[in-house]
Amino acid sequence: MSEHVPSFVLAAGSSGSPLLIIIGVIIVGALLAAFWIGSRRTARKPKPPRGPQPRSGSWDTPDSPTEPPHRP
Repeated sequence: MSEHVPSFVLAAGSSGSPLLIIIGVIIVGALLAAFWIGSRRTARKPKPPRGPQPRSGSWDTPDSPTEPPHRP
């Protein structure tokens, strides 16, 4: 006796659904538009000032003394 193994179709037909293609194109278009809008907003932000800023070299750690060292 031979055993019969049922076979299942796990894939859709070879022609893609036009609705899924349209939805995919809309999603890709929305992602491209979001990237474009975000890059424009980032370009409009003011640039950080150049040159040294007050306290730009300061860094406090838990081991740092609370008062600056006294120099003679």
